Order: sequence, then C-alpha cells, then structure tokens
Amino acid sequence: MSNYPYASMRDCFDMSAYFVVGPQDCKGRPITDVVDDALRGGATFIQLRAKDADAKDITEMARDIAQIIEDDGKSDTVAFVIDDRVDVVWQARNKGIKVDGVHIGQTDMEPREARALLGDEAIVGLSAETESLVKLINELPNGCIDYIGAGPLHVSATKPEASVGGNDGSGHTLDEEQINTICTASEFPVVVGGGVTADDMEMLAQSKAAGWFVVSAIAGADDPEAATRDMVTRWKAVRGDRKHGYAPRVKTSETADKPAEKNEKKFTNAKEAKAASKLAKQQRVDIAARDSKQRDKAHVRKTTPIHFENQFGTYDLEVPYTEIKLSDTPGEGPNAPFKDYNTEGPKCDPKEGLAPLRLDWIRDRGDVEEYEGRRRNLEDDGKRAIKRGKASKEWRGRKHKPLKAKDHPITQMWYARHNIITPEMRYVAEREHCDVELVRSELAAGRAVMPCNINHPEAEPMIIGSKFLTKLNANMGNSAVTSSIDEEVEKLTWATKWGADTVMDLSTGNDIHTTREWILRNSPVPIGTVPMYQALEKVEDDASKLSWELFRDTVIEQCEQGVDYMTIHAGVLLRFVPLTANRMTGIVSRGGSIMAEWCLQHHQESFLYTHFDELCDIFAKYDVAFSLGDGLRPGSLADANDAAQFAELMTLGELTQRAWDHDVQVMIEGPGHIPFDTVRMNIEMEKAICKDAPFYTLGPLTTDTAPGYDHITSAIGGVEIARYGTAMLCYVTPKEHLGLPNKDDVKQGVIAYKIACHAADIAKHHPHAMDRDNAMSKAR
Repeated sequence: MSNYPYASMRDCFDMSAYFVVGPQDCKGRPITDVVDDALRGGATFIQLRAKDADAKDITEMARDIAQIIEDDGKSDTVAFVIDDRVDVVWQARNKGIKVDGVHIGQTDMEPREARALLGDEAIVGLSAETESLVKLINELPNGCIDYIGAGPLHVSATKPEASVGGNDGSGHTLDEEQINTICTASEFPVVVGGGVTADDMEMLAQSKAAGWFVVSAIAGADDPEAATRDMVTRWKAVRGDRKHGYAPRVKTSETADKPAEKNEKKFTNAKEAKAASKLAKQQRVDIAARDSKQRDKAHVRKTTPIHFENQFGTYDLEVPYTEIKLSDTPGEGPNAPFKDYNTEGPKCDPKEGLAPLRLDWIRDRGDVEEYEGRRRNLEDDGKRAIKRGKASKEWRGRKHKPLKAKDHPITQMWYARHNIITPEMRYVAEREHCDVELVRSELAAGRAVMPCNINHPEAEPMIIGSKFLTKLNANMGNSAVTSSIDEEVEKLTWATKWGADTVMDLSTGNDIHTTREWILRNSPVPIGTVPMYQALEKVEDDASKLSWELFRDTVIEQCEQGVDYMTIHAGVLLRFVPLTANRMTGIVSRGGSIMAEWCLQHHQESFLYTHFDELCDIFAKYDVAFSLGDGLRPGSLADANDAAQFAELMTLGELTQRAWDHDVQVMIEGPGHIPFDTVRMNIEMEKAICKDAPFYTLGPLTTDTAPGYDHITSAIGGVEIARYGTAMLCYVTPKEHLGLPNKDDVKQGVIAYKIACHAADIAKHHPHAMDRDNAMSKAR
C-alpha cells in the first residue's frame, strides 16, 4: 500500500489490555476522550467498533483515534484495528492513517479474503464462539490471521446472542480450563472477553490467554482511566510484564525478487513515519494543485527585484508573480510568458514555517517594542488540551515575542495619513501594477485596507479595495469532530495554491490556539478569524457566560499571534433583535446569533458595541483590521433587504468612522442571500453609509433553490456585486448548507470565485484585467 509508510505491528502488538469501543458505548461522551482515558490507564490495543456508522464517519473516527494514540506517544506500542469494515481499513491505510488492521467475525468477510485485500503487513484478528474454535484452528493456514478473540467469558451485554451458557451453571461460557485448552491447541494468540470485569483479572492472568478484551467495563465507567488502570494493575500483579507470542508467518520470496529500489521504505518509529507521510502528502498537494505535471512545468513562481528607499532604510524587495508559459501562435511565432498574480508563497517545511519577510521593515521604523506578552493558557486550546496537559501538536518552529506599538498607532492607515510610503505599500504597488501614490491615498482615505499584523511578518503584503484587483477569501478551520492540525495546514496550502488572497481560520474544535499558530507561521496571505468562536469554546458553548474581559483576553491572544483581521459583530444591538422575529430563516450568522442570545439573556447592550473604542485601541497597537460582521444578514431571499439588515448596516457606518478616528483599518461584511436585481442597490447603500470602506461579501447567493451548487449561485451574485465595487468576495463551496467542505469542495469554490473575481475586474475596466484573456486568445 504505497501511501501507508508505517512498519507492520504484526510481530509486536500487545493484547494484554484490549479495549473495544464505539460511539454507542461512551454514554454520550466523545469517543476520543474515552480512548484517551483508556490509553492513560494502560490500554495496549484499541478496536473501533461502530456498526451503524457509514464508511466516511468510521474513517473520520479512525483518523481522530490514531491522532489520540500519537498524541499520547503510543503509536509504536499500541495497535489500532477497526471492527468488521475491511473496506474502511483499506481506505484509511491508503490515506496514510495509522490503522494497523481489521478485526472480523465469523459472519463477516472470510479471513483469507481480508488478508488478500490488506496484504501481509496488516493485522487480521478473528472472533469465534467456543464451539467453532477447534475447526478454525485446524483450517486456517499459517499467516492468515494474527490472533483469535474467544468468548464470551460471561453473558455479554454487547453480544448476548454469543452467550451459550457455562457447564457449571455459573453463567460463564468459558472457565480457566477451557481457556487453557483453546490456547494450547491454537498457534494463534488468544484474547478472551465478553462481560469481563476487574474481578476476572486474576483468573485470566493465571490462564494461558494472551490478554483480555472489554467494552462496557471501561467505556461505561464513570472514570474510564481509573477503570483501565485497575484492570491492568490486577493483571500485572499476576502476569507481570511477560509478553504473549505471535502467530507463525509464511515468508514468501516475492520481496527478494523485487529490485531494491522498488521496495517501499517502512519506519519502525511512528513519528518518523508520519513526518514522511505528511511530506509525501504535501508533495502530492504541490502536484495536484497544478492539476498535472505538465501544468506544474508551465506555472513557475518567480520574483521581481525592486529597490526601495524611505526615511527608515534601504530595501531590496522581491515581489512574487507566477510566470505562465504560453503556446506558440501558429503563423505568428512564440509568445512571451505571461506574468500572473501569485498567492501561494514560497515553498517551506511546514514544521519550520516561512521566513519572516517583513520583520526588518517593521523594526526599522523604530515605533514598535518587543514584550513578554500574554501568558498562554491550556484553556486557549480547549478541553482535550487541559486533560492532556498540552496541545496535540505543539509548534516548534520559529518562535517570537510579540511586538506592539510604542507611542502611536502603527497601522498602514496611520503611515498613509502621515504621507509615509512603507515597503509594504511599494510591494503592493508592484503586485497591482499601479502607482504607489494610489496605494497610499486609498489607504489614507479608508477606501482600501492592507491587513498586515506586525506579528505576522511571514505574510506577503496585499491590498483590498475597489480600485485594485478583486480579492478572494477562503474559509477553513477544524470542528469538534473533524480535522487535525496537519490537515488545516494542508488546507491552507491548497487554498493559496488555487488563488485564495486571504484565508479565515474559523476553527471551533480542539487545539484552536495551536492550530492557528501553525497556520500563521505557514501563511503567505493574511489570516482572519472570528474571535467570538474561540471565546465561546472557553465557556463551553454557554453564551450567557461570555464577558467583555474574556473576549478582550481572546482578542489580545490572537493579536499577539499575528491574526491580520478579525470579524467583530458589533452591529448586533439589543434593539435590533426583535426585528428578526418574523423572518423566515431568523438569524443565520453564528456570531450574530451568539451576540443576540447574550443581549437577550442579560437584557444589556452588546459588549462589542459598548467597548468598541477599546477594541480600536488594541487593534491600533498591532495593525489588525476590522472586518465588521453582518450578524443580521439575510439567510434567505425572503428575508433580504429587511429592517434588521439595514439597521445593522447603519450601525456599521457609525463604527467605521469610530475606527478611522483611531487610524484603524476597516472593511464591511455584506449580505448573504439577496435577489439579483437588488445587488447593485446593496453595494451603493454600503458605499453611502460606510463612506466607501471596502465591502467584503459572501456571494451573495441569488437563489435558494440549488443546494450542492451554491458555489455557482453565489458566484453569479459575486460578479455583479464586485462589478459595482465590492473589494473582496468570500467563496462559497458546493457543501454550503449541506456539510463541511473537503479539499475538492475547497478547490471547486476557489476556482468558481477566481473566475467571478476576474470577470468583475474586466467589467469594471481594471487596467490589466484583459491581459490574461488576450494572452489566452493568442495562445489558442
């Protein structure tokens, strides 16, 4: 299996403490938490049994459990198998998820077929009822399976149909003598279970069984860790650390016949294997993002050298672009390569991150200072980190003490208003093929924003404004049930390769702080967040427990990390909430609904509104831009252009001026679902009310009838609203309204919106918008 880099555990697994678990066994707790507890208690083997789940859900659970095993440093000692679903095991291993094998029952796939499908490296275990064991032992060839699960020991709540009654009237189906008979006759190690409890440990340890397996004794315990530890301690009190044997293997000559260079490298250490797997995956992403090797050769990232001087220093800037090779025009001759806007950033090792491109530019201005910063808390990463005592994958690359302003705002708006041309402005002017004075004047007037937190020096400066190329944002982020840190970094790389100009990290799951650190240190584009999401995680999703103090602390945490812009739903006021009462779809914005709930529960004005000036002071110290959220945006055409939507927009106009009074950059988030014929009216109202602050819209979606195709319905609205001046479009994927997007959904969403942005740039007569179209036509 070419994508599975891990060494086989067939000759090194330990079944002495075998834990079988599925979501149905965990009493409403996350399965990952129960597995984590069992591992800490000493479980040596994990089996995922989720009979009613589909293949996708089992694969995601397997990914999470494999990550938990790695987090606990036990990938090399704890084997992990999936019950029954040989197809899912094959798929998971092909994806590089560390699933060591499968456990099948007598009524599941035939063992020989399972071995043939999974190959010689996978563990194959087999459950058998007592009366079937002798036949199995005699019939199965060496190398087919690796162990037998015998039982039940007692009448089992999880498999009552397997309980055939004991020969002594005790309710046991197996006793020590029977267990020893089975183990003596079998060349395969035997693990015994079925209703096993801690009281059975002494007898089982005295028998010839390789170990015991349990479900409810651990998964159903109030404290799974303590329950596991008690059973392991009792087992070891008799058995000690003696290990069981392994099934005989049939050695073939196939491997010897293969050329040495064709043999896949296998790793004995899981961490090395995972690192190699991730590197290989990153290389696959690099290729896939180009669509083909041919395209990879035709699209090359290059830089234009620009010499720049100002009152603070002399700089040799390297401004990126993508060089696209063109086919010759028949009868005309060769065409010169085309230079396109580049967002993907330079190549780097994700564990090390990007070089701090802007750090010298920032320090040379002499108006910032380094300081110790806010102390990081485990609460920043969520409940699992608190339980574990650390995040699952700590950042070990370039570390920095945060920077902040000394005596005055250090925003690009402040510099522009003081007629200071920064290296960032010159860099942007080259990328946009425009005069640097246009960049400065648009920033000074608030008609453009340049999100570039001084603590995110890795980012390549870019600008968002109606007089510049229309920009595209892609959303990503983990959730409570999906995704790992590695996957989020991969999504970032994927999105920027396809052309995302900014990325918003909307994580709501585990390790929020650490995930964001990995993303920021690897991101060549500005990163946005909704800090309310993390604040809500800190109070375990109870909006009533939110406070200004908690929110302020979360904002400072993210400013110090380097977040470039933040969505703040400060326009959702107490008096506006009743305006949504008669809506068809109510309040669909998550941030808006959180603040509406808080206002109603406390019957107070939103603390985001009452403390807005303090937020401005914080943002001015780090050059963080506001993305003023549309918390009352319409979630359906029926609710479009209503009183709630425009009441909030009026408040955002007021807040825009207050932010500008602090020299803080602002953009305005726009409506989600509006009829096509009202698109122009919406952008014109935003310009008038918010004094031409850049508009940033989700779509808008122009019909509610096409779930699964909303990347199309929204791109239609996106072209129209960008044509009239919207500066940045937030992409919509095919999964909008249906579920969480995967990588292909991200790709489809970004492509649809890159087309929309380009079409809008042509429609608004951007000076260089037609260059690519002309190049394409010539190459045809």
